[in-house]
Amino acid sequence: MKGTVRNILVLLVLLAPIGYAQATWFVQAVIPEVISVRTPTTTIGFELNLQNYPPPSFPARYKATAPEDGVLPVQVFVNQPGVWSLLLEIPDLLDESGNRILPSDQILFRVNDGPWLRGSSAPQVFYTDVGATEGWKEIQLEFALELKGNEPPGNYAVNVVVSAIREP
Repeated sequence: MKGTVRNILVLLVLLAPIGYAQATWFVQAVIPEVISVRTPTTTIGFELNLQNYPPPSFPARYKATAPEDGVLPVQVFVNQPGVWSLLLEIPDLLDESGNRILPSDQILFRVNDGPWLRGSSAPQVFYTDVGATEGWKEIQLEFALELKGNEPPGNYAVNVVVSAIREP
């Protein structure tokens, strides 16, 4: 019996460090501060044809025909506090030779069915908010073309630039 108890004690002494051994790791996740914008890769198009041009009077406004219904969905994701803004740049419409056909201020836009605003080739703030978004926030940009009556014929298209900034 003494031998059995002694064997059990020796076994416990040898196995005890195995039973009580443990390790500790620190788990760290680094989520970067992000402000991200995504838009469809597309061109804003205005189709004028003999059915809708010339208009009864000038200036005349034509809603964009591309993308669908002339609306460009802009999605933004922000995961940090503070004020952030979306900016829009609309370049002048140029012909193949680089000559200006239409100035950018003849392209109008509106945000989420708001009032129509004139485009600019310089970046202009079109939406501002504060704080993080809950997932991707969608903003609708709608475009229209204003014609004054002296524009040359053609199929008009423009690529706009949307960017985001955050105030420090």
